[in-house]
Amino acid sequence: MKKGLVVFALFLLWILLVYTVIVLPPMGSPENPTNTHIIPRYLEKGVEEGGAHNLVTGIILNYRGFDTMGEVTVIFVALTCVLAVLGRENILRHTSKAEVSSVEKSVIVKCVVRFLAPFIILFAFYIILHGAESPGGGFQGGAILGASVIIITLTFGFALVAKKLSLKYRVLFESAGPLSFFIAGMVAIFCGQNFLTYLLPCVAHTYQDFVRHLLLIMVEIGIGVGGGAAISSIFLAMEKVEKE
Repeated sequence: MKKGLVVFALFLLWILLVYTVIVLPPMGSPENPTNTHIIPRYLEKGVEEGGAHNLVTGIILNYRGFDTMGEVTVIFVALTCVLAVLGRENILRHTSKAEVSSVEKSVIVKCVVRFLAPFIILFAFYIILHGAESPGGGFQGGAILGASVIIITLTFGFALVAKKLSLKYRVLFESAGPLSFFIAGMVAIFCGQNFLTYLLPCVAHTYQDFVRHLLLIMVEIGIGVGGGAAISSIFLAMEKVEKE
């Protein structure tokens, strides 16, 4: 009986999906909604309505704000799942695969990473903070932050990074992405607007663009810091091995 209900439910889902594909506009047709009014709307009014000179940022944080919030939540859930399976690293019990390797670390590599790492991290924050005005944003900057932690770990070892990136603070950073969206959304609701509305009529007209820009920057920082922390924690959880 249960198997029959499952098969019937899957059959209904299959019919729904097939019907959805059939009623979709033809691929590449100039009459598609994306070509007739969506893309022109983005190009003509994207900066004014989105509040960001970088149209990509304006689209993903305004027109597709709920979708982007879902993507950030997916990253946070992925981190949660990895930690649920592998657990957190513990500096007293764990080391890394790189540290137990018999291959000696190159002095040249150490010097190059020691010199470049601060600039890589600085560049990551530049990408995050200027994502609303130039190419970049929270996702890109977060990926660079996470990559910098990975390269430092592989070069200088697990213990150094585990000490510098204290778990007490990293736990707070990991939730920065979803939390920044929640704060921005609640600010809009308290001002009588829809969730994730950045242009707030309750603010004096002179400062509306400034406040909107601050909210966008806050969300970008949340995405970047949260993404970088999540990448770092996932890597450390996967890299750790038990000490002998």
